[in-house]
Amino acid sequence: MASHMTEGLPPAALAQFEVLQRGFVTGLPARWLAVETAATAQERQAVLHRLCGAAGSYGLEGLSQCARVAETLALSGPPEELTQALALLKGEIERAAACHPGLDPGSSATRCMDCGSRCYGCLPPTG
Repeated sequence: MASHMTEGLPPAALAQFEVLQRGFVTGLPARWLAVETAATAQERQAVLHRLCGAAGSYGLEGLSQCARVAETLALSGPPEELTQALALLKGEIERAAACHPGLDPGSSATRCMDCGSRCYGCLPPTG
């Protein structure tokens, strides 16, 4: 699914964006590990803030929204609500990562074989 950010991009720029997007999705497990292993609430909030912004930039709105909710709760939210928000975030990360293997590496269009989309967030967000 083309986002408003990629509409009208020349093919070369779109291809570059897709390479960056693929790299972001590939790195999601490391980002989740950073969320899980943050030493302080402030560190977790900062990791979630960066995840929220990056996910939105790559068109993964469900992931971005989940990260924003968790970010808001990270510093002063009720622990049970933070736990629930992190579980939803983990699910969004797993959905984005699960779509990644559906790419046809031989395709110059880099479309997901599951949905035909240019976006890795082909599954609807939970929530």
